[in-house]
Amino acid sequence: MKKGFTLAEVIITLGIIAIVAAMTLPSLIGNYQKKQTVTQLKKIYSLLQQAQKRAEVDYEAIEYWDFTLSKTEFANRYIKPYYKILTDYDNTNFPTDYITNCNNGGNCDGYGSFPTASKFILTDGTLFAVNPAHSAPGENQLFITIIVDINGLKKPNKYGRDIFMFSIQPKAGVIPYGIRYVSGFTGEQNFSRSYLLNGEYRSCQQKGIFCAAIIMLDNWDIAEDYPW
Repeated sequence: MKKGFTLAEVIITLGIIAIVAAMTLPSLIGNYQKKQTVTQLKKIYSLLQQAQKRAEVDYEAIEYWDFTLSKTEFANRYIKPYYKILTDYDNTNFPTDYITNCNNGGNCDGYGSFPTASKFILTDGTLFAVNPAHSAPGENQLFITIIVDINGLKKPNKYGRDIFMFSIQPKAGVIPYGIRYVSGFTGEQNFSRSYLLNGEYRSCQQKGIFCAAIIMLDNWDIAEDYPW
């Protein structure tokens, strides 16, 4: 007579496996998403830096670039020629159902003049939005902001999750927004990590504008206190 598991034992075992899977899968999926986000963000940052170097070959060092150009003129001269672009929304209507969301909720479309930015999608699906030049009060320091959606038009379209902001500065080149010059401040800034995380309305914990800076300062990692 062959021995085997009873139906009750099989059902109990499957139930235990299901419970363990339900407890561990969300964590595993979350960790995978975080790693994917950091990998893609780091790749985009590298592409931005490479494009800057190529543009400097054509137009001298970045400190001599014309930051007084309109967003479209700046993008057409210093940015677009150095990427493989799938769709250029300067000549095509941008989807009206695309809405950027703040980290702490609410519509963030108005931040960085996203609706009126010069927008285009790369062949890998990344969405770029180039904004008009900002300035640091009292110093006549102009710089460009670039909003990047690492998965294009796909959701969640949320700052700190798939949307991140960078700046192009005459002295510092391409860096995450919140480092060196920041609109609304006089002079170069050296914000602490705690300030970038939760020091003001643009912080990573609040609107999420400074989240790329936090990830870079954490050695390209999403730390435990990152608002995921």
